[in-house]
Amino acid sequence: MRLIQSRDISIDWTCLLMKFVGIWLAADQAEQRRRNAALIYTINAMCIITCVAFRDIYFSWGNVGDCVFIMCNISYLMIVLFKIAVLYTNRMEFFELVRYTQKNFWHSNYDFEESMILDNCRRISGIFVITLSFCTQGTCAGYMVTPLVENIGKNETDRILPFNMWVSFPVEKSPYFEALFTMQILCVYHVGICYISFDNFFCLLNLQVASQFRILQHRLNNLNSIVEVEADSNESLTRYARTYQAMLANCVRQHQALIEYCKHIENIFTRIILGQMLFLSLIMCLVGYQLFLADTPPSRSVGLFLNLFGTLVQLLMFTYSCDGIIRQSLNVSKAILSGPWPKLPMNRLGRILRKNILFMILRANQHCCVTASGFFPVSLETFTRVLSTAMSYFTLLRQQTLDKV
Repeated sequence: MRLIQSRDISIDWTCLLMKFVGIWLAADQAEQRRRNAALIYTINAMCIITCVAFRDIYFSWGNVGDCVFIMCNISYLMIVLFKIAVLYTNRMEFFELVRYTQKNFWHSNYDFEESMILDNCRRISGIFVITLSFCTQGTCAGYMVTPLVENIGKNETDRILPFNMWVSFPVEKSPYFEALFTMQILCVYHVGICYISFDNFFCLLNLQVASQFRILQHRLNNLNSIVEVEADSNESLTRYARTYQAMLANCVRQHQALIEYCKHIENIFTRIILGQMLFLSLIMCLVGYQLFLADTPPSRSVGLFLNLFGTLVQLLMFTYSCDGIIRQSLNVSKAILSGPWPKLPMNRLGRILRKNILFMILRANQHCCVTASGFFPVSLETFTRVLSTAMSYFTLLRQQTLDKV
């Protein structure tokens, strides 16, 4: 299935990354074969780099600096494999969610105010996606630049690879060195693509549904201007009430659809969110250790700094997008209260409409949210909690390092 032209770089870029991973919609059998081939390549790349990483930590055990660096790499591999496994298990529900999003969100049937809301969503998602992609690709480039810089001035027998191979044949000599270097860098870049693609798409969905809640508020506020009312005409009041009833019914259906949409997001991504929150707490501690406590080469420090900055951006992107769903779903009740319900007639139709408005307010007061496997709702407050946890881990690791010195 092809997207309607969105002119949204964040959507186009994220969908392209998902196609590289191999978990995306296919319009026909030929496209499905390409998706399967991409997924097979993804699994093979992950298996190769995982074997290299675990063999490296086995032979490097005892060297704290090297072990922290390798554990950081293994953590990235584990979270990527976890995301692929969860999303592939729920791929049918995920594809249905994508189809619904394409049909109901990514179109141009909006008025001027609604288009302004979506333009604001595009700007925010574009900033997040571009910044995270830049930091991730910069981090991957660090794995390539570090051995190239270290190999300057060395002979063929002293060259190093991005990751130690620990094999019997001479990996430092040509053509083994060039072949293994290319293989490792290709695997690293593909891990980077897998790492950000799912997170980008999840945050895009959150920002889109938060914008749809804002559009719903706009439509509820616009109910004031649906018809001119003559206060002294019962016929005009009745006609107004019927028009209001039809418009309100559309808003109620839209509200129910958004609530169900949030439930589907929760069902698909809730375990990924829990793993991601735990992972971000750990990775900030490990990267901070390499930057500020370990003897890290300057060529690697640039990549680590981009890694740390990208992790903060990713954490903010997660929590900000989830917090938007909470805030905008709660604001629906305020939009209902600002409607023209005082103008409704005091007959049977008016009483039914007021009762429907009351039910909608009561439901809107129960905010929609995305949770970390049901343990806690993700919001901007989660951002500070994860930072606090990461700092606690970093302080403990720093204290142990100072004690050994």
